[in-house]
Amino acid sequence: MVKSGRPTARDIPAGKAALAASLRSAGVRLTSVRDKIMSAIFICDGHFRAEDLAATLRRIGHRVSLVTVYRNLPLLERVGAIRRTCLTRDVAWYERVWGHEHHDHLICVRCGKVVEFEYRAIDVLQDLAAAEHGFRLTGHHLELLGFCPECRSGDGG
Repeated sequence: MVKSGRPTARDIPAGKAALAASLRSAGVRLTSVRDKIMSAIFICDGHFRAEDLAATLRRIGHRVSLVTVYRNLPLLERVGAIRRTCLTRDVAWYERVWGHEHHDHLICVRCGKVVEFEYRAIDVLQDLAAAEHGFRLTGHHLELLGFCPECRSGDGG
């Protein structure tokens, strides 16, 4: 897992309530398994894979299979609870949406290090590009690929 800010224990009930409301408004039942998965999502720091989420579930004493986790991820993505990120990697990575400000990613193509960043100028340029081509944006996903300082240090790069 790639670490970033984690909500405090006080934030988790409010976040889970917001996610449950998103499920209900999409006409999806909040099952006990989905509730457990949402709890684990709040425990995961930063970016996580399905395997990380299943391991977190096991660590906190919930018996939820990896297949069940995989089955629920697209649904949780559809209702806006999580978003798929780091799309250039070989496996799907996700991050929690609630309580996590919008950001973009720098990804090292050698070691896989992910750095989250935000620059308002990028958002402004995206809005201008969309308007120029007649698009109404509903979101965006930006990943910049390159070599991190640690991987460049031995290259002279």
